[in-house]
Amino acid sequence: MVLRALSQLNVRNLRTPSIALAGGVVALVGRNASGKSNLMDAAYLGCTGELPAGTIAETVRIGESEGFVAAEVEHADGVSRIEVGLAPGRKQLRLDGQAVRVSDIARTATAVLITPEDADLVHGSPSGRRGYLDALLGKLSPRYAALMREYLRVLEQRNALLRAGAARPGLEVWSERFVVVGREIDDLRLRVLNRVCELAAATYGEVAGDGKALAVGLRQQREACDLGEALARARAEEQARGVTTVGPHRDDLALTLDGHSVQAYGSRGEARTVALALRVAEYRLLEEKHGEPPVLLVDDFTAELDAGRRGFLLELTSRTPQALVSGTEPPPRADLTLRIEDGEVERG
Repeated sequence: MVLRALSQLNVRNLRTPSIALAGGVVALVGRNASGKSNLMDAAYLGCTGELPAGTIAETVRIGESEGFVAAEVEHADGVSRIEVGLAPGRKQLRLDGQAVRVSDIARTATAVLITPEDADLVHGSPSGRRGYLDALLGKLSPRYAALMREYLRVLEQRNALLRAGAARPGLEVWSERFVVVGREIDDLRLRVLNRVCELAAATYGEVAGDGKALAVGLRQQREACDLGEALARARAEEQARGVTTVGPHRDDLALTLDGHSVQAYGSRGEARTVALALRVAEYRLLEEKHGEPPVLLVDDFTAELDAGRRGFLLELTSRTPQALVSGTEPPPRADLTLRIEDGEVERG
């Protein structure tokens, strides 16, 4: 896939309304705080319809109420135009002029964003790791995206009943659906994580070269039992707290090196390599799904990367149809160089 053009209005500090891009390695060069990461985020939003981080309010320029991003993405079946309207509390998506969901865009175009903040996938909160997993599965499976929408709706209803101290019959109806949907989510997560583990372990072994075996699994925040049984066991605690205490919304990724938790015992370097391995697994899975590599976005390729990780990343970018690579200096080889200063982008 190739991002051929990117347009924006009122996205953070970006000033250039439209940028024409090319295949190969596109270098985005500028000083810190010049807008490199903002442009990368806009490119990711345009290719996927998803905000990579933050909220709509944080994405729209201070002092403005609305923003807009549009991307023209070339793929095996032609060229698609993705439009994203940003307004207070809502995001409007259009694909070739038709209103769509994020999951609809994922059938046509996609991108992978690698940033220095990816280390938070390891040392950050469980919600961040769930977000990584849910976003990946949503791109791979429209069924999973639909299940998550239903699950969150059922969870909201169930929590409302628990807070209200509702009678058991009404609660049981929502609990039954909660278990059915939750079990299917668990099954899809476990199936995909088997492949994520295989791909991430191979990348970690290639980059780290320390002989350690990376494993990626699902840590379920409940005893080793079926979701329905776990829900029954948690009944007293749920009624006391007024909230659903077990289920996919409480689960986490288990990341281990030679059987030891990376979250608890991993060094900063190991955490960064594990995070890179997870992103590369995402890239490979999306490549398998679409039959072609996604757009690759590498933000600040020199940030806290040792020679091994930097060399691996640069080799990956050289082999993909298009990679946007940002930094305070250009990568060793670039097919197109763009320079950015105070949000203004010019060909270098």
